[in-house]
Amino acid sequence: MKHFIVTLLVGLSLTGCSLMPWSSDDDSEVLTFLPADQLNQWDLTAKFSVSTKEGTESGSIRWILNPDEERLDVLSPTGSVVAQLTMTESEARLKTDDRETVAKDAETLFREVMDLSLPVAALRYWVRGLDAPDLPLESVEKDGEGRITVLTQDGWQLAYNGNVSIESGSHRFEVPRRLTATRGDIEIRWASTEWQAITQ
Repeated sequence: MKHFIVTLLVGLSLTGCSLMPWSSDDDSEVLTFLPADQLNQWDLTAKFSVSTKEGTESGSIRWILNPDEERLDVLSPTGSVVAQLTMTESEARLKTDDRETVAKDAETLFREVMDLSLPVAALRYWVRGLDAPDLPLESVEKDGEGRITVLTQDGWQLAYNGNVSIESGSHRFEVPRRLTATRGDIEIRWASTEWQAITQ
């Protein structure tokens, strides 16, 4: 079960895309595309599957990010919570059915609980289609509009397909809809089903 939980959480680390300016011709409402790095609060739901040598598992994930707390709920296909990870500036807390562990940050937590080094801080960038600035960028490919189509970073190769627009007031953001990520014998397929920008 622990290996399954870790693999699911790793799957969050996979996405990529950039934005192009856009405005509506309707004088009554003007929507402007903004860079993805200005999307910093959200409520995201996605479906995914994780394939390894041991087989394939699938489920959903809900990721809520706001200034006070960051929470990731990993859900089974039936909707039950398999694991919940919460992060604040001072601590990270991982809860499962039979255990709760606290550490100073998420990276330390996973090292202590599962003896694995996971780039948890990079997830906030990858999920918006940005390469993580604190990790080496191995390669990147973009389409004719400047959107990333293939990204290789920290040993993960990410391939993107499709985009989804998020409206927040008069602003609009564009983020990836589907992706396939591979690293070693792990393959993760991801499809964003609902993504809302949180405004204060």
